[in-house]
Amino acid sequence: MFSAFQNYNAFFQFFLLFSSLLGFLYAIGEFFSYHKNRKQILLGIIFLGTSFLLFNFYLISSGEIKSLYYLYLTDLPIVACLGVFLDEYFLTVLEGKFRSFRRLSYRLVPLSILFVSILVWNFWNKDYYLETSDHSHSFQDRPLFLVLPTILIYIWCMLRIFRRISKQIRFRTLRKNPTLKIGILVVGFCLALSLHGLKTLVSGGQTSHQLSGVAIGLFLCFLYVLRQTYPDFFLEVRKIVEEEKKERVSQISKLDHDLLRKQLQDLFENEKIYREEKLSLRELSERMSLSSHQLSEFLNSEIKLSFYQYTNFYRVKEAKEKIEKEPERSLLAIAYDVGFGSKSTFNEAFKKETGTTPREYREKILKKHPVR
Repeated sequence: MFSAFQNYNAFFQFFLLFSSLLGFLYAIGEFFSYHKNRKQILLGIIFLGTSFLLFNFYLISSGEIKSLYYLYLTDLPIVACLGVFLDEYFLTVLEGKFRSFRRLSYRLVPLSILFVSILVWNFWNKDYYLETSDHSHSFQDRPLFLVLPTILIYIWCMLRIFRRISKQIRFRTLRKNPTLKIGILVVGFCLALSLHGLKTLVSGGQTSHQLSGVAIGLFLCFLYVLRQTYPDFFLEVRKIVEEEKKERVSQISKLDHDLLRKQLQDLFENEKIYREEKLSLRELSERMSLSSHQLSEFLNSEIKLSFYQYTNFYRVKEAKEKIEKEPERSLLAIAYDVGFGSKSTFNEAFKKETGTTPREYREKILKKHPVR
């Protein structure tokens, strides 16, 4: 019986080391990815922190922490840092935002200082760790003044993540989409493991560390299998989140897009509203019974042009026609006719649309069709 227990224990120790290495390889893969971006860097840091945490769990559950005594309690600031980076990762994925390095450093610098302080403290008290007769107990004690802030920081970050998920993904979308359901289950399982890991930090104990480490290791193995079996799974989840985000913030989703196109076409091609020099986004939106935000969104998302780009397109188009018909006419007069308020804005817009200035364009016309 005792022999069987030893065999199981040896297997668990090996699995903890294996899981730690797997997390490290995940991190390397994210850091050196061909299409590296902010999300992958954050994910790489999270995997690296998880790898360190698993290695720490291995040291405590196996009793090897004595030989690496200076790592004692360093898992606490790492857990708090993981909470901060998970919060940042979900902020980037779900909302497309990210904090500046300065704002992120306000959270990470104190935790980094704590990590270094623990290392220094452990080196300073080397004799105590190596000479104490009750090695097992000394390396499993958890000072409350370190454990409590760690738990509070991590739980606060987890609550922020749940809040973001509930804000960005509607229940109706979650209920209809099986891919999203699996994604939420993965996130939920990850958070459940995190809570169990927090319990381990509080209670300590070799068995508790071993079980938590094995559970996290199994989760990493599950992620590996999921990535190999469904390589586009996480990409699909991101696409769904992006679509959901666009639909939530869109102010034109319930409007008739075809009708809006016809309105714009009538105003610009028949009424030639662009000839009005003082034409603004606000004035045009009022004529179409829209808000400025709705019209701006429609132009950018459906027409793929801004208000000024769209207006100048029609102004330059008519200016070209007038130059071709009346090449001897003043360019400034043509500019005023089509709605430009000055020669400089006319020249700038004309060159953007045609690649040449109005004067160069007229010279080309005159070469082809000289005025008699």
